[in-house]
Amino acid sequence: MNGFLPESAKILTLLCAAWLAGCAVPGAVDPPAQRVNVEGRSYLISQLTAGTWTATSPISSEISSAPSVRAALLQAIEKSSGCKVTDADYSRGGMQLDAQVDCGSGLKN
Repeated sequence: MNGFLPESAKILTLLCAAWLAGCAVPGAVDPPAQRVNVEGRSYLISQLTAGTWTATSPISSEISSAPSVRAALLQAIEKSSGCKVTDADYSRGGMQLDAQVDCGSGLKN
């Protein structure tokens, strides 16, 4: 053997690669983040997993831990997700607010 694939193996490899590429359909892309304004600052609300949503600052700064800001962000997450926030905590050194949501029987994804 000379170390090269026979023509039929090359074709099979190309077909497999094309099939796998077809699995990445454009509709499977995560929904874009939604921008909300709270107390004069802009935040992005986005879905991390089926049961976790997050609020971040687009300017990479710490999220205010003021109760009014936290409440407004959790309300924005509930509105964006269509689900009830059951738990929330700050992560990434205070730069992100993560919320676990319960969508009942309509759990997304």
